[in-house]
Amino acid sequence: MREEYTPTKRSGRSILIIDDDREMGALIRKVLRRENYRVQVAHSGQEGILMLRRQSFDLIISDLRMPGISGIELIRTAKKIAPETPLILITAFGDIQTYLEALGAGAFDYINKPLKMRDLRHSIRKALVSTGGDA
Repeated sequence: MREEYTPTKRSGRSILIIDDDREMGALIRKVLRRENYRVQVAHSGQEGILMLRRQSFDLIISDLRMPGISGIELIRTAKKIAPETPLILITAFGDIQTYLEALGAGAFDYINKPLKMRDLRHSIRKALVSTGGDA
């Protein structure tokens, strides 16, 4: 059964995507921009941290495995900079240990690749509603 999805206006909701896979970052950005989110992409954990220090975001979506800083380290650092901002971690290398570590570090959700956009949309909606705003 195909899920029916109707985008709604989401004025001002900003999302930071952090993924060293440029194609994945571009794909997520394209999908989310069609749904009226303001989206920026960082291509490394370090770049993502710099962006977080310069501006606030309503949500962060990050890959787990990246050169330099890992997704787990990124969660811990992001929680120090922006403790109220939910972070969704995506990975192609999911296992129960990493899942528990990510949630323990403060991730809002953890989604395995291959990424299903409906799962990502659902997680985004839950994360944004949890912070007291409309999805």
